[in-house]
Amino acid sequence: MKKIKILLFTLTITAVSFVLSGCIPGTSNSLPVVINLPSNWSYVNSMAVGNNVLLLGGALNNASGAVGEYNLASGMFSDLSSQMQSLHFQHVNSITFLNNKFYIAGDSNSGADFAYLDPLTNIFTPLNFNIGNFSTFKSISTDGTSILIGGIGSNSPLLIYNPSNLYTFTPLNVYYNFEVNNVLWDGNEYLIDGLNQAYNTGVLYLDKSNTSIDISNYLPLYTGALGAAGYNGQQFLIWSKNNSTSTWPNGYYQMLSFNPAINNVSPITAFATNLSIPSNGITGSNGWFVIGGTLSSQPYFVKYNLTGNPIVLSSYLPNNVSSISSVFTDGSNIYVAGNYANSTAFFEIVKGQL
Repeated sequence: MKKIKILLFTLTITAVSFVLSGCIPGTSNSLPVVINLPSNWSYVNSMAVGNNVLLLGGALNNASGAVGEYNLASGMFSDLSSQMQSLHFQHVNSITFLNNKFYIAGDSNSGADFAYLDPLTNIFTPLNFNIGNFSTFKSISTDGTSILIGGIGSNSPLLIYNPSNLYTFTPLNVYYNFEVNNVLWDGNEYLIDGLNQAYNTGVLYLDKSNTSIDISNYLPLYTGALGAAGYNGQQFLIWSKNNSTSTWPNGYYQMLSFNPAINNVSPITAFATNLSIPSNGITGSNGWFVIGGTLSSQPYFVKYNLTGNPIVLSSYLPNNVSSISSVFTDGSNIYVAGNYANSTAFFEIVKGQL
């Protein structure tokens, strides 16, 4: 086994601007907290919370990976991007928290990349050994013991990583190879969605105890690629492409609800068919979903509980926001990241909305 060098860097606290905006109904004098990120941050596309720390991942404007942590107790933001340069990330695509560590997945110019960060020491440890021939890792999620990794690989698109054995990755057997866009744990099983590239059709799997079940046959007719997904405690909400050739330009976007208890997939008509949602643009908890993205070149930020119309949250955003790139909830607060019209990145904490 190769000797792994673990690099310890001195933590650098990056100066960022903090903005308080807008009163939140239903809370006690709580204000959304807006944090403008360093000017070299291109975007944020993944967030996770653990040990009172919010970790953000994305990319810098020099085509290298970005990671930063926001201490929820002190309100201090630390840019850790320079500390992870030796890991060669170009994009951080997904983050999850397990056993007091943040696990980070993405890609480099040589293929998929995977590492963990110890938030107590701010040491990054590379883990991209024995991962097989993967071009990228798109999404990771944890059941509290192991981590499921999904992406684009030449054999299986899914790996199971067991942190108790530092460099052990086990391919998950699936009926055919496909491109995984999202994996998500619901407390009992994983939802896995993506695209069968050979047929340009959507793929939907459930996995429990490392036994995968292809349930793509439950998808509505003409369903194409499946992307962002969230779980609200009872059901999943999934953003998808509809490949109907009767519409211009050869399809449109649609929302699907999926009830894993009865394997029922239903189209949701409460959303516009030109709504664009990033890979981590849906999150959920307590019966609600939060959706962030872009609609008609304007930022889109709502919550939804599968009944009625989405409740618009855009008034909580700072001025001059052009797009939403990621949303996340810890069950109470909403964390939203995006970009201003001048392309600079920000993230915001909207308190007490779920």
